[in-house]
Amino acid sequence: MIKKLRIKITFIITVLVSAIIVALMVSINVISQNNSQASINNRLRQLASDDGNMTVYGGIDPYRDDNLEYIDNFSVLLNKYDKVIGIVVNRDVDVEQTDIIPYVSQVLFSGQVGGEIGKYAYYSEEKSYGRIVVFLNISSQKQSNQSLFVTTSVIGGIAIVIFFLIATILSGWLVKPVKETFDKQKMFISNASHELKTPIAVISANAEVLESEIGENKWLSYIGSESRRMGELVNELLCLARLDDKSGKEIVMSKINLTELFLGTVLPFESTVFEMGRKLDVQAEENIEYYGDESSIKHVLTILIDNAIKYSFENGEISVKLYEHSGKKIIEVYNTGEGIPRDKLKKIFERFYREDEVRNSKSGGYGLGLAIAKSIVEVHNGKIYAESEYGKWAKFVVVL
Repeated sequence: MIKKLRIKITFIITVLVSAIIVALMVSINVISQNNSQASINNRLRQLASDDGNMTVYGGIDPYRDDNLEYIDNFSVLLNKYDKVIGIVVNRDVDVEQTDIIPYVSQVLFSGQVGGEIGKYAYYSEEKSYGRIVVFLNISSQKQSNQSLFVTTSVIGGIAIVIFFLIATILSGWLVKPVKETFDKQKMFISNASHELKTPIAVISANAEVLESEIGENKWLSYIGSESRRMGELVNELLCLARLDDKSGKEIVMSKINLTELFLGTVLPFESTVFEMGRKLDVQAEENIEYYGDESSIKHVLTILIDNAIKYSFENGEISVKLYEHSGKKIIEVYNTGEGIPRDKLKKIFERFYREDEVRNSKSGGYGLGLAIAKSIVEVHNGKIYAESEYGKWAKFVVVL
């Protein structure tokens, strides 16, 4: 739980910071490209207004002063029938004159006022004699924008990695109080469960002795019944405490025949199901082997089948399946019955969760069975989840 909480905190911090960094990167690049495009458009319009000539004002050449990349330009003058009547080529242009006409043909064919062809941006403007098409080399601007994108991407990537490391350290500091509280809670549950086992056993034994001496008595029957329920609760708490203990002393992994374990656990329930007026369907593929803890897997099966029996309708159906798919061992326990509301499908695996209709006190449980099943499955690096159509059926799936 603590590990998942720390991962969640790290993920949230990293995602939020990454989103901010990416937004800044995108904004910088978009603004730069917009500014560059606006500058290119202004220069194209200026050239078009001057019929392609580079006008010099006050001895200052606006196209040469710190902007040598804009020297490479040429203009084509067309009459009203789109016939070439003149070409203005800048002395520094690096395009062959034989390529100019194809450039103009592409512009005329596109029908666009402005755009890009290769490394040139173009602009077409109506004139009294027809029109002028101006071409301006923008390869330097493209290279500059690309360099900016690469630079911001590298800086952004490094920043995300740094913030990820900071988030990892910060999450450890944030969950430290939670971890300490959780460890104390586990220790309390374990110690309290051990301490309760003895007095419960004594109460139950004394009740049995008294009943043997004075005969059947409803008060002694109540004492015995509640003692057994308390014993079950203590055993479940101890099971959770052992599963929470990562030392692994209570889990012994070995190669097991999962099919034999499955059938050996499920088939004894046939008589119980029959007596309660239910139907039990058991399906299992042969010779499925698995590396896990035999008693723990059996515990999971017992919990799920017991739940299916408790919460199935009278004359209802219970189906238990074991099969292998894509290298995974899958157990399905299905029953017709009240089902589980959609918003409760995940909550039912929480400890002591008994708020919904299908997990009430009448069932005799304490809201720990599914929590234990989930803990066992997670120890085996598997997953467990529930599906249901409320009012009709419920199904629990274990993927190992």
